Amino acid sequence: MKTALYTLLVVILLGGICVVTCPDRTAHSEALKNLLNKVLTTELSKNVNTEEDAGWAMLGTMFGTGIGGLVIDNMLNVENYFVCSIGTITYDGETRTVSVGLLGHVFTADDEKILQSFN
Repeated sequence: MKTALYTLLVVILLGGICVVTCPDRTAHSEALKNLLNKVLTTELSKNVNTEEDAGWAMLGTMFGTGIGGLVIDNMLNVENYFVCSIGTITYDGETRTVSVGLLGHVFTADDEKILQSFN
């Protein structure tokens, strides 16, 4: 009987920690913007040979992350399930999960997987 009570106490404690630290919409948006910035910077700086190319790459990254950030802010839908939150984007009638929030951290796809999906 004691082990069942201890197990129940641990489950309630972990559930409470998850509820208190569940990331909100802002955390999901920031994580996706950081991922977008990282992917754009990596992709645009691949073939930089001169200072002029570096300037154009930096300008492209600034415009890309600015516009991408606006798109993320407008299209991101975050559903809170008390212990975790899930970020989805619906485009062309298809809904995709783009982020999962748990214990105060937002998990997104790996930047290498994102780059592979575009190639």
